[in-house]
Amino acid sequence: MKNNRRFNLRYWIYGATILCWGSAIGLFVTAYRGHHLLKLIPIIAYNRPQGAFGWSLTLAVILSFVSFCAFRQHKFMHPKAPKS
Repeated sequence: MKNNRRFNLRYWIYGATILCWGSAIGLFVTAYRGHHLLKLIPIIAYNRPQGAFGWSLTLAVILSFVSFCAFRQHKFMHPKAPKS
């Protein structure tokens, strides 16, 4: 049961990551096509994200880092670790 929860959590985080990256890219493309790129800045000001683009980009980077660190396959085995 515990493994199944981790499996579900992994795909929820992957889905949220894809959604955040998609919204950040979509907001950037929309601003680029309308020649309003300067309206996207400041992305981070006063130590917190600003606007929809800043929040989606920040969450996308955080979720990408979490999914990379938490759910990667450990292929490297320490030389002093017992072999099973």
